[in-house]
Amino acid sequence: MTDKDIQALINLARKLREEPRTKEEAIRSLQRAGILDENGKLHPEYKELEQVPALNPRN
Repeated sequence: MTDKDIQALINLARKLREEPRTKEEAIRSLQRAGILDENGKLHPEYKELEQVPALNPRN
């Protein structure tokens, strides 16, 4: 994932955070974008996002 890709995801996350939506709507949106699989898990190319504390409450 390039710096440009990461910045695009950050910008998208900020935009989406401002729009009211349910957890289910957010998950479906990420699935449609190809970030999450049908089980709600990150696709391999996005596994780096697990390292971001704001996106992973386990960190």
